[in-house]
Amino acid sequence: MHTRLFHAFLLYSVILLFLGLLLQSPVPIFAAIPLLWIMVIAHLFRFEPVSVKRTHENRRYVEGDKLTVRYEVKGHGYFEVKDELGSISGFAENSRKFKRKINLDEFGVIKLENLEIISEDIGGMQVVKRTVRGKGEIKIYPKIEYVRKFVIKPKRTRSLLGDYHSRRKGLGMEFSDIREYNPGDSMRWINWKATARRNKMMVNEYESERSGDAVILLDVRRFYKGSEEYGKILRHSVRAAATLVTYLSRTKNRVGFVLLGETVDWIYPTYGKRALYLVLEKLLHTKSRKLSHIPFEYAKFIVSRFFPPNSFVILISPLLSWDIDDAIVELMAKNYDILVISPSLITEDSDFATAILKAERYVRLRRLRLYATVVDWNVKYPLTKVLMVMR
Repeated sequence: MHTRLFHAFLLYSVILLFLGLLLQSPVPIFAAIPLLWIMVIAHLFRFEPVSVKRTHENRRYVEGDKLTVRYEVKGHGYFEVKDELGSISGFAENSRKFKRKINLDEFGVIKLENLEIISEDIGGMQVVKRTVRGKGEIKIYPKIEYVRKFVIKPKRTRSLLGDYHSRRKGLGMEFSDIREYNPGDSMRWINWKATARRNKMMVNEYESERSGDAVILLDVRRFYKGSEEYGKILRHSVRAAATLVTYLSRTKNRVGFVLLGETVDWIYPTYGKRALYLVLEKLLHTKSRKLSHIPFEYAKFIVSRFFPPNSFVILISPLLSWDIDDAIVELMAKNYDILVISPSLITEDSDFATAILKAERYVRLRRLRLYATVVDWNVKYPLTKVLMVMR
């Protein structure tokens, strides 16, 4: 396909030749000759539309990683390649290879769907545009902080072994007490020093370590905050959820997940790596591009309907809606333990809107502290530092 430059040269040449014939003057004809020579010479040069092969490493990425993409361009002429990762351009002669390194700064999924290739000859007279359907996708998972120990004490534990300290005595690693020997006690529980002191058989008691149920309730509904502030709160909330589910999945406990955003979604409690991968896949697509009108009542219904009582519910929410207070009270009345982690980006600005927002949030935090454990998280600091207050 010829370019606009070719059609412009052709039009000017025809006009000049017509004027030369009309006016019977050689001047317009001489002026048209260079344009005609440029078009002829441009067509004499070799031009072969390029073909592009794109490859990248198929592995999981985390925020902050660098993605290396390789392009192999075959053909002859100038080219420009555009895809979801950006664009490259240059001159190809037979075969040429390019390598790009891209910083992955935000979690999500990049679908490699279309590859737009534009080829142009040396003189700029011919151009070929085509679109190649791509395959695959790049998954960028949220950045996770390392949590050494996160103390959770559910009201009731399951019969399976785990990392939660049960209120019953039994097999475990944490020493609890010393008592007299009863028939049937294991010989390896005998405390020989206490036996020698009291002149009667004494045994050690340990806290039984069992598994429990934990539910991460992520509230990323969008209300009246600006897009930039909301984006920051969303990123920190998702990273906090990813950090907690990574820790909980290592502690032999069942982990469930409830997402409250543009829609409501949930994952029934499951164990180990399966729970981790299911939740991380949900977090990859966690966005709220428009204002949300979903009440918190939906999340309360899902928790009470699909998750067993006595579960430990971790609510991650900026606390921007008044309906959270009553829902938390109802969940606690149904024997759910509640931990509220509230990310905050409220600045020290003195404008009227910010003052109202700070006052509303302060009142809500004070009310929630009457019922549940509340962590006011300033996202300027790592989540691990904030969770230290719970140890």
